[in-house]
Amino acid sequence: MPTILYLCGVEDPPAVGARIAREGGARWLPSGELEVVRGAGEQRTAYRFLFHATAANAAAELARTPVDLVVVDNRPDPRRPYRSFAATPAGKLLPVLSGARSGSRSVSRRQLVLLLASGETLARDVYVAGAMKLGGYVIDPFVEPAPGERPGTGFLDQLALMLGTRRPGKLALCLSGGGIEGLIYELGVLRALDEFLVNRKLPDFDIFCGISAGAILAAFLANGVPVAELIAGFKDGTETIDAVGRSILFQPNTGELVARLAELARDFLRGFFGGRGGSRAGAEAAEGRGGASSARFDVIETLMRLVPGGFFSGDRLRWYLEEQLTRAGRTNCFRQLRKELYIGATDQDSGRPVVFGEAGYRDVPISHAVRASSALVPYYPPEPLLGRYMVDGAFTRTTNFSVAIRHGARLVTIVNPFVPLLGARPGAVDREGGAFAALQGVKALVHSRFEQAFLHIDEVYPDVDFQVFLPEGEELEQLTGTLMKFFYRVEIADLAYEHTTARLRRQMPGIAERFRRHGLLLRDPRSEEPVALSGPAPAAAAPPEVAARVG
Repeated sequence: MPTILYLCGVEDPPAVGARIAREGGARWLPSGELEVVRGAGEQRTAYRFLFHATAANAAAELARTPVDLVVVDNRPDPRRPYRSFAATPAGKLLPVLSGARSGSRSVSRRQLVLLLASGETLARDVYVAGAMKLGGYVIDPFVEPAPGERPGTGFLDQLALMLGTRRPGKLALCLSGGGIEGLIYELGVLRALDEFLVNRKLPDFDIFCGISAGAILAAFLANGVPVAELIAGFKDGTETIDAVGRSILFQPNTGELVARLAELARDFLRGFFGGRGGSRAGAEAAEGRGGASSARFDVIETLMRLVPGGFFSGDRLRWYLEEQLTRAGRTNCFRQLRKELYIGATDQDSGRPVVFGEAGYRDVPISHAVRASSALVPYYPPEPLLGRYMVDGAFTRTTNFSVAIRHGARLVTIVNPFVPLLGARPGAVDREGGAFAALQGVKALVHSRFEQAFLHIDEVYPDVDFQVFLPEGEELEQLTGTLMKFFYRVEIADLAYEHTTARLRRQMPGIAERFRRHGLLLRDPRSEEPVALSGPAPAAAAPPEVAARVG
């Protein structure tokens, strides 16, 4: 059932409802909503109208309720003419939509329709609608045609054209990085969401995008591994998934260190003999660089090159993933997956994002792609692939939700634990030391990029629904260790599960409606009520005067 928010102008809800009721069977609900039904059988279509009298109340409704369309009555009031467009209902609502933060609204400007009237202000309002890239406008929809004049397209028929632009598509799950603690947080969120899903579980989604720690989970989910099995395997190990031990994650990068020491010895000997005249080329090089001072500079430069690209090799992580993904029923090959998997990494030398699983990057083993996506320097060194050096995907992307949309996703669920701690006391971060401060800086950079990308997301992708899960409050306080802290911290998983469960219960009507539009049903696992296949059950009818008090 499409939900339409109607911001009133010159007419109150009962008057507007009476006009709309002429185009179908209508009834008022106790909540002040108007339900309109047209057609019968397979042609039956129902609409739900939410009426509000002020832009502030309409904006508050949008923050808690997903809607398919917003109709703003911008017809002029002859008794109180609007001085400018900014004083009209649309002029008051648009700034709220433009300044809303990610996740706080469910409609974009392209899903906003102006209701206009013929007259002096028509040209102005039509111009503004085009300049602001609004969804459209309707002129004089309730005016009765003159005798002998052909009736125009009905109001609901015109709205149906707008509602028809929303396309069904694929379901995507996008998981970002955040180190080991972030991975554990994501598992807690996924566990809660998976328990609420009724007809399709998370491994049944169509597209999986992963970056860094999220790439590890995405690789298993794309292979059809259930969330509960994934949690049990990572924590204690099962018959089908081996536990992740310290030796897998923290294998010292001794091979690179030895190679760099050998290179240091060669450079030192070349510099030593070159400075003594034993090597003409070395002497000329030293003279060209400024003699002894340059020689000392070269020593410092060489010592800097002694630092390895990563403290841990990451080889055993790649081997672990290869072993797990080649077991019965799974694959380590992008082309053999029944689901779409896209792993984000960064080309270290060009600084450009790379998406394994897309054309040109499908022949790399999944285990190698995940290892590359997790190569967070200085923890893990770059992963050589396809003649390039690949590092952590978080350097250039946060969740790769745009990749999912490019491949047909119309419902994108995002889990992003890479969020900085918001300290209320000045100096709280600095007191934790330089390592913690550096980590906070990286998180702030990555998260600000994510927020910026989401600032106008509904305008860029008006036909895509998003559901975002971010850590808050207690969850953030638990995610303050280092990215490589190993312990499977049960408190992080439990907190993420509890907070996500509470949020799903608190926001169930809105989230359930958003998911239902894409064929997903949600039900509280503690509830014994049947699933509402067509949205919330309608309440008993109420007199129209109830609606007059709405807004």
